[in-house]
Amino acid sequence: MKAARIMLGLASVLLLATAAFHSSGGAMVSGWLEGEKGSILRLLWFVPAIDWAVVALIWAFAAWRPERRLAPLIWLSAIIPLSVAIMLIAAVGPAFPGIWMLLAAVALAATGAARLREGLHI
Repeated sequence: MKAARIMLGLASVLLLATAAFHSSGGAMVSGWLEGEKGSILRLLWFVPAIDWAVVALIWAFAAWRPERRLAPLIWLSAIIPLSVAIMLIAAVGPAFPGIWMLLAAVALAATGAARLREGLHI
């Protein structure tokens, strides 16, 4: 159970760090398009970071209150960062560090969820 909590906690922190890293690029995006389109792009830039923050909070809750029944929720919520990582690999290639941050967070969370399923008999 302790290993599951540690893995889920680390996954949560890493995903929050990834969201912050992504958000820091908001200023860069501001110059890509002018006018209304630029405003929309700036708003949309922060959507993944918000999604990742929500997923990180789910994982943090699961680390704080580890229960077997939360494992499927962890796996389901991992689809969000995993799908973005896959799309980024297709778009920019595997050299982008954000991809590896997302994949590492997903791996930690999935392993933590598996440990929850194995170790707790609630």
